[in-house]
Amino acid sequence: MALPSDGLPAPSPRLRTGPKHWLLIGLLLVALLLIGVYSDSILASITSLWQQALAAAGLSRVADAMQQGINGGITKRPLPAVATYAVLYLSICLALLWLVLLPMQWRMAWKLYVGALLVYVAITLLGKLAGNVQWAYRLSRQVLDFVISPLPVAGLYVLFRAGFGPQPARPTTTLPIDSVSE
Repeated sequence: MALPSDGLPAPSPRLRTGPKHWLLIGLLLVALLLIGVYSDSILASITSLWQQALAAAGLSRVADAMQQGINGGITKRPLPAVATYAVLYLSICLALLWLVLLPMQWRMAWKLYVGALLVYVAITLLGKLAGNVQWAYRLSRQVLDFVISPLPVAGLYVLFRAGFGPQPARPTTTLPIDSVSE
């Protein structure tokens, strides 16, 4: 598969509308719903799996030491578990957007997600550099909670379908010179 110049995988050339396409969209929507409803249970399972994996690799102490350096305002759960949950949720969101948006819209959505995550990282680092200020951690947490929610998916879909953002070029028709009357 050829990659476009921005390094992102090329989305489908146009929107598909077959039954398999809609079934996949429905399954991803159900997955988002279930992950949101059962987030505590899923996070507990992921936490258990990470603890077992780190213990088997002899890295439990390293993980505990890393966790001690993380402000409780960001997360009270182990960082690998939260990161795994976030990657799972964001992957489903991006896959869903890939299925319902035009290629140029999907690329814009991808860039908005990356931008929002960079804002989260920047605010978190700013809070750390400023001496663990609580407002920065609270703000970064709100940014992350927004990004890892169905709101961006729904909002981007509605905005792009309403005509905001990149739109495909419309074919223009040209009239032959002979057809123009004087």
